[in-house]
Amino acid sequence: MITEHQTILRQKVEVPVPRKRRGGVDGHSKGMERFFSTTLSTLLRQIDLPNASNSAQGKTLPLLLASPGFVATAFLQYIKEEATRTTNKPLMGLIPSIIVAHSSSAHIHSLNEVLSSPAITAKLSDTKFARETALMDKFNTLMRLDDGRAWYGPREVERAVAKGAVGRGGGVLLINNVLFRAQNVKERRRWVKLVDQVRDVEGGEVRVLSSLHESGKRLEGLGNVAAILTYPLEDLDEEGDSSDEIGVGDEEQGEMV
Repeated sequence: MITEHQTILRQKVEVPVPRKRRGGVDGHSKGMERFFSTTLSTLLRQIDLPNASNSAQGKTLPLLLASPGFVATAFLQYIKEEATRTTNKPLMGLIPSIIVAHSSSAHIHSLNEVLSSPAITAKLSDTKFARETALMDKFNTLMRLDDGRAWYGPREVERAVAKGAVGRGGGVLLINNVLFRAQNVKERRRWVKLVDQVRDVEGGEVRVLSSLHESGKRLEGLGNVAAILTYPLEDLDEEGDSSDEIGVGDEEQGEMV
């Protein structure tokens, strides 16, 4: 389950399925049917179908089915058949919001790969996680271009913000939520001040990523803070400390989580 703050593995379903063999296709088919039946019953225990439309606009939240091969497609077909057979109207109402995708594995880390797909991103464009994934992908693209519009690291990002380069017109601050849990109060204030500067003063976009999401884990490898600039800046990593930098009034070194 992908929530606003984390990716949760609610339950793992494991059912032995015999391999396809000559004269043994029946065993494989029955095994897959048991797997689909167990997976569907588990899914129905985890979601509240009557309240599936719980957004402000009354939209049904999307259900993403991803798997190697054609397992996800076959599972969708099974759901349709079961909804018809049992005349389960809430389940029938969920079917239009189901999205099928291919993944290299059934492990949770493959979510990032799935959500990076342009086709899937387009379908999930109104979800927070998809937006964060898209921004991280854009940041990495700009980093490869090396044109001065993508910077990461505390000092470099603070300098970019101080120069007004993370504001209206496409400026984005990407910051990991772990920074707001620092034990040092001054350190926490440092990041709150940076967020307020970008969002309220400069008019830029601020995205607080969860360290439990794949996008947050990617940001962690960049020092937990990064920025997409509205215009290029060079040599931010070579400038000396300046008293007018955001956060310089605080202690330079704080305890970080």
